[in-house]
Amino acid sequence: MELSCPISAERVNENVVRIIAFIVALIAIACITFSNYWAIVFLLLDFALRAFTSGKFSLLKFIALKISSTLSLSPKMKDLAPKKFAATLGFGFCLLITAMFLLDFYAIALILTSIMTVFALLESLFAVCVGCYIYSFLQIFAKKDAA
Repeated sequence: MELSCPISAERVNENVVRIIAFIVALIAIACITFSNYWAIVFLLLDFALRAFTSGKFSLLKFIALKISSTLSLSPKMKDLAPKKFAATLGFGFCLLITAMFLLDFYAIALILTSIMTVFALLESLFAVCVGCYIYSFLQIFAKKDAA
């Protein structure tokens, strides 16, 4: 399978994205550790701000920008579209996790939170965008449907 990602002319600092992903992982780990999923609602809102708007009101983006500045990290500009797609997936995951939590399906909420944590850690620690793999997989289905 050939890896493909959505593309756009807009750019984003990869360091900031990776810091955000690390914070998401920490929050998700805290939710699992303390069996309290209400912080997922915060993540749901923050993912929505980054996926469906410019993200200028995202608290996680604000914190990540401050951390990046404090650490004097050199900007590594990357295409924004894959990161927006990944934020959309994060929004979807958080929506499902919240629903499972509210419906008392704790085991499913735990599994989904664990998967989201792994995805966030892959992005933050190794710059592996699972969203690109999912996007590529979806493109295969789109091509089959068009044929």
